[in-house]
Amino acid sequence: MSPQTRPPPSAKQGQKLAPVSPSERSAQQDPAYLSVSEVARLVNDILELHFPQLLFRGEISQITVAQSGHVYFSIKDEGAQIACVMWSGMARTLSFRPSIGMTVRCHGRPNVYAQSGKFQIVVHRLFEDGEGELRRKFLELQKRLEADGFFAPERKRALPFLPKAVGIVTSRTGAVIHDMMVKIHERFPSMVVYLADTRVQGEGAAAEIAQAIRKLDRSGLVDVVIVARGGGSLEDLWAFNEEEVVRAVFACSRPVISGVGHEVDVTLCDFVADVRAPTPTAAAEMAVPKISDLMRRIGELAGRLRDTDRWFQYKVQRVDDLFFRLRQRLLAVGLEADLRLKAAESSLARIRPDKVLELLSHRILSLQERLNRAVTVSKLDLYAQIEQYQERLTRSFDLNDINLYSERVDRLVTRLSQANARVHANGVERINAIEARLNAVNPRAVLARGYSIVYSHSKHIRSASELSSGDHFETHLVDGVVRGVVD
Repeated sequence: MSPQTRPPPSAKQGQKLAPVSPSERSAQQDPAYLSVSEVARLVNDILELHFPQLLFRGEISQITVAQSGHVYFSIKDEGAQIACVMWSGMARTLSFRPSIGMTVRCHGRPNVYAQSGKFQIVVHRLFEDGEGELRRKFLELQKRLEADGFFAPERKRALPFLPKAVGIVTSRTGAVIHDMMVKIHERFPSMVVYLADTRVQGEGAAAEIAQAIRKLDRSGLVDVVIVARGGGSLEDLWAFNEEEVVRAVFACSRPVISGVGHEVDVTLCDFVADVRAPTPTAAAEMAVPKISDLMRRIGELAGRLRDTDRWFQYKVQRVDDLFFRLRQRLLAVGLEADLRLKAAESSLARIRPDKVLELLSHRILSLQERLNRAVTVSKLDLYAQIEQYQERLTRSFDLNDINLYSERVDRLVTRLSQANARVHANGVERINAIEARLNAVNPRAVLARGYSIVYSHSKHIRSASELSSGDHFETHLVDGVVRGVVD
């Protein structure tokens, strides 16, 4: 029962109450009410007083970027969801791009948006949480190393068929080395294994892993190197994503098998290694052959060697057949060469060198006569053409015409000289007239006649009314300037 409907404590069942005036009744039933805006401000004041800053983490379930640059998003976990907003000024300082599904850490203050009555968190700092930040670093380093050729398929090397020894880079205290040794001794009991003990997780683990790889490579004791570790989160496996480890695997002169994590786990060490194994145990199987398979293969080869007569006799027969065919071919070629040699000797016997020389001499004499005739004809034709040109030139031009043209040219030159002199004289007269007109309007010429020009404050003074007592002025004369003050 609300306070307005509960009867007063003094009232008893069936007892009549004294009458109450309307003003008293209004005072009792109408307490002081707050406006909605006052309630919103009160709630915000209480929240800011008790929770000036909230630190929380969760997964982004919805996100919207407004045209103003403000970012509106929702953070959720398995039990709840909270609306958040990040103003554009703060959003521009983010070093990553928030997206749906990303786990983030938020710093903000609670707030009730008065216009809609919606509860929200005004976020002023936002960070990628754990694996989100590591995943971004992973992708950035992967892109850079891939551009440098660290993951190129053509540099991958094949594993040795039967290594003399295997090197393993892992921790001696974990279950990984135990499982790998069991698998190696199960497949090849006499296989020699060298363990480079190192930490596989935590600060400094990457430097130890890289040093262990280089140590096994420099030792020259192993033919293949296995880098191994059990499964875990991206943060647990991060040592195998460090650039130092990737470069150590890249520089190793022995083939490297990456057996880091389970099949779903992917590290940069997997990309740079020559072979990637889904598990550490699978890496051991790849590095070492199974001795029973080798023995079976050896038995098959031994059986084939014991049965040499069956296939070797066919090969010998094939060689004999080729030998007979080659000998017959050589005999045929020799006979053909003898016949061609005899035919050439017969043809040479029929040839007389003196007849050939006589024929060539007659041919040379004939060519020499043809050349002499051609030269003589060419000379005659050239002389005839010269005479024709001389005759045509004489008919085209008469000496009297040339003299007439020469006199006309002389008269034209004389007229041109006279015209040029007249033009020059007229030009000089015009220049003198213009110069006289310019001198007439020259201010200095006016000053020379006894006049002056007065200036005050860089202004030309035309009347005494333009000056006042105390004004400075300048009087420009023909030979200088006089300065003064109006009295």
